[in-house]
Amino acid sequence: MIDRNEIVLSTHDAATLSAVLATVSTRNAPLPGAAEELADMLSAARLVNATDGDVVALNAEVTYVELPRGMARTVQLVHPASADAGASRVSVFAPVARALLGRRAGARVPVTLPDSTIDELHVISVRPGSVS
Repeated sequence: MIDRNEIVLSTHDAATLSAVLATVSTRNAPLPGAAEELADMLSAARLVNATDGDVVALNAEVTYVELPRGMARTVQLVHPASADAGASRVSVFAPVARALLGRRAGARVPVTLPDSTIDELHVISVRPGSVS
């Protein structure tokens, strides 16, 4: 049986994220605790040579539902330098991206977001992105 809430990352994404973390100090991190949380996620993730198409990876487009409100959103998880909220490209340092990264379609992920009316994210679908 597949654990949809297990964090699975490709070795490529893990190396990219490690490189991003190496360039960010805790003093100039985009959000307090974001770098540490991302580092913890990396150390807990199961690394694979390549992820299945239903795993949220870097550059993937993911559709999720915010619970309990039921608002659906579609975003692309990207390197911080490529983030653009207006184009729905979300930095891996953003709370939503950290919650979704490495999860499979079907996962229900508890999350703490600035908008306290959202308790959980339900991953509806994942469309793999191109490697950049």
